[in-house]
Amino acid sequence: MKRKDTLNTKKQLFAVTAALLAAALLFSAGCVAQNSGSLEITNSDGSITVLSGVPERIVLLNSNAGEILYLLGSEDKIIGISQSIKNNDEQAAMYSHANVVGTWNEPDVETLISLKADLVLGYASSKPKNADMLSAAGIPIVYVDCTKPETMVSDIKEIGKLSGNQDRANQIAAYYDAVMMQVADAAKTADGVPQTIYAESYSPYYAQGTDSGLGQLITLTGGQNILDKPGSPKVSAEWVVATNPQIVIKVVNSMNTAESTFSELQSRIGFSEISAVKNNKVWIIRNDITYGPRSCAAAVAVLKMQHPELLPGITSESVLEEFNEMFGTSFDTKNLSYPEIV
Repeated sequence: MKRKDTLNTKKQLFAVTAALLAAALLFSAGCVAQNSGSLEITNSDGSITVLSGVPERIVLLNSNAGEILYLLGSEDKIIGISQSIKNNDEQAAMYSHANVVGTWNEPDVETLISLKADLVLGYASSKPKNADMLSAAGIPIVYVDCTKPETMVSDIKEIGKLSGNQDRANQIAAYYDAVMMQVADAAKTADGVPQTIYAESYSPYYAQGTDSGLGQLITLTGGQNILDKPGSPKVSAEWVVATNPQIVIKVVNSMNTAESTFSELQSRIGFSEISAVKNNKVWIIRNDITYGPRSCAAAVAVLKMQHPELLPGITSESVLEEFNEMFGTSFDTKNLSYPEIV
């Protein structure tokens, strides 16, 4: 591919992005800012939570929604985080001042009361076990996932309401949508039948179904998830081998052990007979780009796993570099996958 063609592809993405950003700004200019009175939030499951106003003391159980608050400049409102957020170096650095409030699926209610939290931000797909206790304590909960492509744009805008910074939220949503549209359009030009993909979560043999964030990326890019149903069940090695996926993708929390995880995947009993292993189409991918507002970068990666010839000159790294440039962030743009996808 000639350099001129590569530059044209990048210009096409930039043109789409610029147009959508302009539309986002026009839309937000017509909105009336809600500085007082009630605030209505549409959760990812379609339910409605009504708040008394823009929250000022937020507890994060949901790291992906928290990342958007960080992008919107509202990190000073975060007074509490779950232990899993604390365990992630990049996420913990965003909220170094926040207190740990327990686990993401069962926070300590007494701690939340002592912190005078006026909002808990959790996952609609996996609500806290003690949600009733939180409600009884008068602490409202908002369930905005920010993990799945199909609701990401609307989720970002809902978080924008919580932050009181809808203009910037609309800009981030527009950029995300522009990249995802570019990827989806490119996938439609691919020749041949869809490639079969085994997507695995953090633990061995826990597959990711069609309703997961990664599952939706597979669908967006024209792939065929071998777990052709929702959910994240544990499957057997025999089932994976019998299904014979053409591509294997595993999500990890950290790339520090990517090489050993990669080796373990390839050396599983029977996996040497899988098409993906035979044809060197096994990848490890970082979870922080697979879910949340950076998953547009993972969409590019998943597309190129199947069709490396599409979107020449655009990589997951270049998408994150542009994201950093546009929104003033400093997200790590290296070691996004193993092996590297170019």
